[in-house]
Amino acid sequence: MNKKAKKRLIKWMISIVLIIILSLSAPFIYNYALDYYRNFYACDGIKVDVNKYPIYGIDVSSHQDNINWQEVSNSNVKFCFIKATEGADFVDKKYKTNYLGAKNNKIFVGAYHFFRFGSSGKEQAQNYIKNVAIEKLDFPPVVDVERHGNYLSFSKESQIREEIKNYLNEIEKQYNIKPIIYTNVDGYKRYIEGDFDNYEIWICRICSYPEAGNWSFWQYSHKGKIKGIDSDVDLDTFNGDSADFIDYIKEYKESQV
Repeated sequence: MNKKAKKRLIKWMISIVLIIILSLSAPFIYNYALDYYRNFYACDGIKVDVNKYPIYGIDVSSHQDNINWQEVSNSNVKFCFIKATEGADFVDKKYKTNYLGAKNNKIFVGAYHFFRFGSSGKEQAQNYIKNVAIEKLDFPPVVDVERHGNYLSFSKESQIREEIKNYLNEIEKQYNIKPIIYTNVDGYKRYIEGDFDNYEIWICRICSYPEAGNWSFWQYSHKGKIKGIDSDVDLDTFNGDSADFIDYIKEYKESQV
């Protein structure tokens, strides 16, 4: 075979490999793009009835960069869930700074763990336990379960559910309290419904009100604008009035005594 024929053969082989790679990755790219569109572009978020849900909050991570917590507090933000950990060993670099900033400005604080598919639930729980002092929080520990950010995991849904169970069991064994599960509508139906119905839910539903259920918190926008935060921020509300909110926090605090 001459040099020209070899070059053509190599080009054809490279082209075939690229086509195979694109074919295999196409479903993941499509699902990611669809999920991203639904979360960030399908709508800006829904206008919440403040008479029904008067308690207003946010959730943040290092993606929000530096936050002026005094300005956030002055914007009538009552609570904040802060990202603490992810997977088996990642700790959000802004967790401690955000925790102190929120606490020092009289904002009620919770801390969440981003759950990684295909990773040991027990090890992930230990990462959270090692880095979060829940007795200093105002809400139960939170685990964030969603496909977004987990597309490269090839774990089966049954395996994911099993590791979620391992995570929850480890947290409950350590703290003697049931965590809150954060998820969106798709994540709830895929991984939570039927197996974890006795857990509190922090539901993400951007374009409409949540369906009736056992949700305690509702994330209703990814495009919130809050003084003190330069980037967009997630907006949340509590399922109850001011008295319910205080009772909720009081009940949690009493469970830690």
